[in-house]
Amino acid sequence: MDAIRKKRIESLIAREIANYIQTIIRKKDDRIGLISVTRVELSPDLSIAKIYFSLFSPTEEENKITWSIVNRYKKIMQSEISRQIRLRRTPRFEFFIDPSIKEGDRIIELIEKNKKQTENQQIDSSLNP
Repeated sequence: MDAIRKKRIESLIAREIANYIQTIIRKKDDRIGLISVTRVELSPDLSIAKIYFSLFSPTEEENKITWSIVNRYKKIMQSEISRQIRLRRTPRFEFFIDPSIKEGDRIIELIEKNKKQTENQQIDSSLNP
């Protein structure tokens, strides 16, 4: 499969899922928190679409509720999106939580911690020559 076509389909699936969550699921269940489709990865034969989400609710409990709501709608989303995207075979959706946001936050925290330690060492060395 052409890489450009594959990327275009991945982008279209991501956009349609985000739209479905905002227009359909949010109206049916107002408990859903902030969620974003971060990326879609199609298998080479287009049979599987790995869909990655980031959850942005203030508490872990709200994230769990959001995740369970989205997973409850997985088959319905797949069916609805297959009607909107004309493909020979509709890929099976697999949902994952994207760890990149949390990993990025962890790295920033480590950098800030290291920066503070370095500043403290510089202050100590300047006070004790």
